[in-house]
Amino acid sequence: MRQYYVDEITDISEQELRPLFQTVEPPACLLGGWAVHLHVNDGFQAECGRDYIGSRDVDLGFHVDPGWAPGEVDAAPVGQSVKRVVDVGYIPLSFRFVRHFNRYTGETLTAEEAKSLPSHHVFDLYLDLIPDTQDLDTFHEVFGFRPPAEPLLAHVFTDDAAQPLTTFRSWDVPEEFGVVDADLLAAMKIRWIPDRDMDQKRVKDVADLHALLWYVREYREIRSDVLSWVSERDIEQLREHVGADLYADAANLLQVDEQLVEDSVEQLIL
Repeated sequence: MRQYYVDEITDISEQELRPLFQTVEPPACLLGGWAVHLHVNDGFQAECGRDYIGSRDVDLGFHVDPGWAPGEVDAAPVGQSVKRVVDVGYIPLSFRFVRHFNRYTGETLTAEEAKSLPSHHVFDLYLDLIPDTQDLDTFHEVFGFRPPAEPLLAHVFTDDAAQPLTTFRSWDVPEEFGVVDADLLAAMKIRWIPDRDMDQKRVKDVADLHALLWYVREYREIRSDVLSWVSERDIEQLREHVGADLYADAANLLQVDEQLVEDSVEQLIL
């Protein structure tokens, strides 16, 4: 599983974060694996003596109002961002965007250049622009695709459930760019794990859930906050999709004790 998150890949992904935030229109927020990394890295490094693993993909969250007319969707930050990421070289692919890189040199590749190289020389960086509502009919009408939605993101835009990106990185970006709060991120991981159709994605989500519970602040405090964001049904579904093999794989990915991963998640879902 660790071969999916080697430095030569995650370094390329990380190096794209700053240019992306200088491309998209605020307000927007970072979620997914890179948000987890920013929250947990100090605590993980203090305990384990090394950096927390990075992410392959980049996930950015945006507000979408179901009541917007087509012209309002187009003019909104999410609409402007869709157009801008294409302008800087990301290629629309179904409901997401992709940019090709030579994984050994870090150089960007055109689609034709990527096809001409052996597959193990190419890293496809996927970018997801994630709305905070599933009511996306107008968005689909304007842009022709329906991205995956995370309704919990609404709390970022209505309840300030995020920290400024500049808290974590000294980048010249607007304060309206945020990083989803650790407890809300963990709640998202709880909701995503049962729906993952790729083994490595599920393993990474369990590893991230453990890390958010264990390396950010006192366990009982964050556990209580995480549970306030999810339903009993969410917890039931998580129970049905975790187990010893998954804990072992997540522990191996992080190179930490398997029992520690199991205990942190199992105590959450008691």
